[in-house]
Amino acid sequence: MMKGRGVPWLRIFLVALVFTAGFVVHDIRTHGSFQASTTAGVLQQTGLLTLSQQAWSCASLCAVHCHSWLLRNVPVYYSQLVEVLGPVLELGWEKSQDGVLVVTQKCSSQLATIRDNLPWLIEWLHSHIPESVFHLLEYLRDLLLLLYHNYLLPAVEYGEAALQRAWQQYVDSCNGEVTWDCTKGHLSNITQSSWMFLQNTTLAIKDWAVAMVSSHLQ
Repeated sequence: MMKGRGVPWLRIFLVALVFTAGFVVHDIRTHGSFQASTTAGVLQQTGLLTLSQQAWSCASLCAVHCHSWLLRNVPVYYSQLVEVLGPVLELGWEKSQDGVLVVTQKCSSQLATIRDNLPWLIEWLHSHIPESVFHLLEYLRDLLLLLYHNYLLPAVEYGEAALQRAWQQYVDSCNGEVTWDCTKGHLSNITQSSWMFLQNTTLAIKDWAVAMVSSHLQ
């Protein structure tokens, strides 16, 4: 006997979510704006739109209060923190310097031994390492220098020039003076472009989901 497969709840949920998003996007595009759409009317009738607006207003008010609280209290707490931890940090820095000095004194004999034996070690490495290894290291060094001069530096210079051009274009678009109103207008344009891209992407996903469901039903 063949065992029946369970209900694919996850697939049904994803398909329903895609269809819902596609319907909302199509509704907004048909009516020209979210306020004039059927979705906004349904949300208004059920009270969800008012509830979401109230929640957004409450969140915005809380954000304003938090920002003002931070502006008032952060300098005070910072000065208190510096006053309390300043002596402790200075004492820790002095102790660390003393510790480094002690370690250096304890290891002075080992460092002297290493320094005395370093020429012998270099000579031993030269005599035991094949010449091909040194050629390979020289090749890698030349390759890294080539990549640095021919690719990394031009890429950094190009990125810097692109950022300067973008900033200059932004300043020119604001008539030579960067203000909040100009920045808000640019952010609004970016948001609108992102929303249009999201709409097109959602429609493409909806079409793909319809095609997948149709192919499975056939």
